[in-house]
Formats: sequence, structure tokens, C-alpha cells
Amino acid sequence: MNTTAISGTASEVMIEQFVASGIKYVFYNSGSREALFFDALNNNPKIHGVLALHEGTVASMAGAYTQVNNDPSVMLVHLGAGLAQSMGQLYNIWYSGLPVIVVTFFGDSGSYADRINLDLNSSFSPTSISAPLTKHSWTVLEPQGLPQVIHKAKTVATTFPQGPVHIAVHDKMLSKDRVNADIIQSNLNPLRSGYPSDGDVEQILSAIDKSNNPLLYVGDGVWKTNSEQQVTELAEYFGLGISCPEVDQRSISFKHPHHIGVFSQLGGYLDTYPVEFDPDFILSIGVRHQGNGNGEDLAVLKGVKDLYAVGSDIAYLKNYPGLSGAVIADENKFLSRMLEIGQDKFDSAKYSARKRTVKSYAFNTRRFRREAILKQPVPGKIRPGLLVDAVDSALEKFGGGYITTEQTAAPFDAVNFGDNRENVLLKAHGGSEGWGVGAGIGAKLAADNTPVVAMVGDGSLYYADSGLWTSVHHNIPVLFVIPNNGAYGIVAGSFAKSGGSMSDKGRYEGVVLDGINPVKIAEAFGMEAETVENEDILTEKIESALKFVQSEQRPFLLDVRLPIGLPEGGVAENQFKMV
Repeated sequence: MNTTAISGTASEVMIEQFVASGIKYVFYNSGSREALFFDALNNNPKIHGVLALHEGTVASMAGAYTQVNNDPSVMLVHLGAGLAQSMGQLYNIWYSGLPVIVVTFFGDSGSYADRINLDLNSSFSPTSISAPLTKHSWTVLEPQGLPQVIHKAKTVATTFPQGPVHIAVHDKMLSKDRVNADIIQSNLNPLRSGYPSDGDVEQILSAIDKSNNPLLYVGDGVWKTNSEQQVTELAEYFGLGISCPEVDQRSISFKHPHHIGVFSQLGGYLDTYPVEFDPDFILSIGVRHQGNGNGEDLAVLKGVKDLYAVGSDIAYLKNYPGLSGAVIADENKFLSRMLEIGQDKFDSAKYSARKRTVKSYAFNTRRFRREAILKQPVPGKIRPGLLVDAVDSALEKFGGGYITTEQTAAPFDAVNFGDNRENVLLKAHGGSEGWGVGAGIGAKLAADNTPVVAMVGDGSLYYADSGLWTSVHHNIPVLFVIPNNGAYGIVAGSFAKSGGSMSDKGRYEGVVLDGINPVKIAEAFGMEAETVENEDILTEKIESALKFVQSEQRPFLLDVRLPIGLPEGGVAENQFKMV
């Protein structure tokens, strides 16, 4: 075992092991009991602390950081109470399967008083709060064991099924006492699943060859194994339609001409497309299939003649009943072998008619999506489809970038098809509100010089607006674009479908967000900002704001005013007022 001896405080040992493990940032919310930890973090030039004012933003920054390059990240929150505060965003990290190492300290609530400020009492372990949302956890009592537990935590978090882990450290280690420990030096690559058998690959290829409407269902296992190029090549060679889960839209760009949109639209922006693709063959690659907890979760698969699933672990296979075949293998290795055998045994020209059919269907569904968000102009408002196109085209002019999105008003599955497909779309899988601001910050720290646009709905902004301060404080150049429809639009849409009195009357309570000004919020945190209300200058404003962020290396916010996010003809109900 390759180790380096160190003598220092327990806090210094932790920081040195983080550095040896390749950690560049610790996302944190500061606390008084952890003073010497933050002192050690501040004194080490090889690692940087990124401060947020709320634990939810700490978690969303750490989560989105991992989404860019699938590198692990570290977040530290203040004791048991701080961990509880972070749970909404830790849920997103867990649901997304992101390799985040959560660190907390805890006190002795058994030997003396069993009520310690901000800690759990002795009836519960210090990892009990995080237990439902972490892959594994450890409680650490001896400082000499800190390097080993940090090394284990990184290995467990990054091995499939990937996910967050939790290290709870006794606060007796937050002292000036010096200890001797061995820092573990390891360049071990992340552990991956193995190769598929040729027999399994040939069986799937034969089924593709014989199918009429084959569909490629693509999820996070593809980008986590750097397989985007291979899966795109497979779709193009065999004339496969492309779809993705609503929660993960990254692996193949919506601008690809084979992309028919979000799988079944369940839980998405519309109930259905006007005509379903009706596949007779589905190959799911790296998709953790999900649903809404009812029979419809599986009903969408019942008419499929041949259903195959491939993924790095059982999470990618278990939600498909009656599979025709299943393969546990590394997605990259599977796709590479699939292409080798497929291109040797099958002629791509054979599938020319199928390619035309899928492109025609994709074109018609995309036109349907765009019509839904490009209705008649409203004076003083921006139609959502124009905002989607403006952000996409502006980033492409910079050679591509990352778009973090926590909003549904301007959905990117309505973007125009195009040959420039360098932009990467990131979103939280879990849907727990408050991800968007911190996500833009975390993504930018991982993306380095590549531009990042954070699309944050107005409702999402108000959940976590203090994250804007973090972007200013650390001078993290993100362009925040607020698709401001003045409402919780997705909630209002659900109210309209509920059949209750609000939908009957067209008067909606508890969803309209009036009287709030994102520009003033941004300026209060020291960020320059501007409102856009004219469609004629939208593209110009997006491009100039992005140029400002890139050249000045400072964050900027654009408040883009969209039509009200209520069902057509709906108005706000009169709200309760005390006086």
C-alpha cells in the first residue's frame, strides 16, 4: 500500500487525505464547532472551500459538480441540524446516483448531557438522518482511521451503483491534539463492470435487425461511462429512435434528428404526444426506469414485443418485468462490442427506410412540442420556445457549454434540431426544489473555462436565492437565466387536471408568485442583473450577457419575463390577507 506518513491535527489529516484523493473543493456551510477544520482547509493551497449560506445550496453545488465529469465531491454541513437542513437536496443527489461524500461532525450525547445543541440525542446514531438517502455510512472515533475511511468513502461512492455516502466524525477530533497517520496515495481508476458475452450482444443485434420500430432508451449509465459517442453511433447505424427519461436528458442531445423526446411523457410537460411511436423493440441502456407509483409505470411497456435492458448494475434492470434479455456490463464496453459485431455483420444501408421513418416521427413530435410553447405573442412577454432557442444558440457560438436546468416553463425537449450539438443539459433527478442556483455554481467549478448557463425558474430561485451570494463571493462566472412566468407553473398545471373547484372556476390559489423582482434580489447580493421583456432583443441580450460573464469572469443574471404560468384562461384566486 502506497502511503505517506503525516503528523498533524485530525483536521489536517482529513484535508491531506482529501487532497491525496483528488478532491479540489469542499462545499460547506461554516459552523463554530468545526473551527479547526476550516482553519486546516484554509491553510492548504491544494484544496479550496466554497461557502454557501444554506445547507441546501451546499448539497446542490456538490451534486452538480459531480454531474460534469463524474468526479466525486465533498460537502460538509454543520452537525445534525445542518444535515437535516440539507436533506431536500441530498434527496436529489441520492435519486441521481451521484458520488458525493457527505461529512458531518457529532458530539458525545451519552456520557454527560444527552441534549447537545444542534446534535441528535443518544437514541439515534449520527448517521440516522442520512440513512435513507446514502449508499453507505461510517462513524469515526479514532483520528488514525480518517485516511482509510475517506479512501473507502470515495471508492464506494464512485463504484456502481454510484451514490452519496456519509462520514460522521466525532468532534473530539476537532482539537489541537496532534496525531500520526498514514495518508493513502492511490491512483486507482473507478471500478467498473465487465464485458458482455458475444452471445448476448448477437441476440440483441438480431432482434434490432428484425424489428420495425426499434427504440433506444438512454439514461445516466451512458454518460457516467463516457459512452455518448458510441450510443449515438449505434442509433445512427441501425436507424433507432431515441428517447430518454424525463429526469436525465443528457446522454444524446435533443437536437439529434432521431430524438423523439421524453419517454412516454409520464411525469413530463404533456400527457402524451399526438401519435405514439409504438415501438416493437426497446433497448434500455443505463436507464433506471421510474414511474409514478401506479399501474401506468409498467403499462407503457406492455405492448413491446422485445424488451432488453443493459446496465452496470441491477438498478438498471430491476424495473422491467418480462425482459427478453438482460445484460449486466459496463455500458461503454457493451456499446463498443455492439458496434464491432453489428458493423461487421449488418449493412447500415438496409435500414434506410427505417431511418427516414424515425426522422419523420421525430420531426412531427418536435413540431408539436414547439407549437405548445410558441403560441401567439403576448406584449411585454417572451415566448418560452424563443428563450430555449436563444440560450442554445448563444452557447453553441461559444463552442458549447453546460446548461443546468431547474424549470419546466422553457423545456429543452422543444429545442430545434441542429448539427451543432455541443451543449450538455444537466438536471436534478429527484425534483426536490432548490437545486438550480447551486447547480450552476457547482457545474461551473467542474467545467473550468467552459461556459455554464443556469436556467432557474422563478419559484426555484426563491427557494435558494442566497446561492447568488456564493457566486459573487467566490467570483464564479455563471450566467443565471430566470424563465420568469410568475407562478409555480407545473403545480398550476396539476391543479388544472385535478378536477377540483379551482380547475372548474379557472381561479388558482397558492401558485402565483407576484410582487417579486429577481433583478433586485440579485443586486442585493452584489450581482449585476437585467430584465428582458422584448422578444426582438432577446437573442442579443442572451449573447451579450454570456459575453460579459466570459470576458469579465463575473456572474450575471437575466430575468426573462414569460407569459403567466397558469392554465389557459386561468387567473389568480384572491389570497387570504390578515388585514
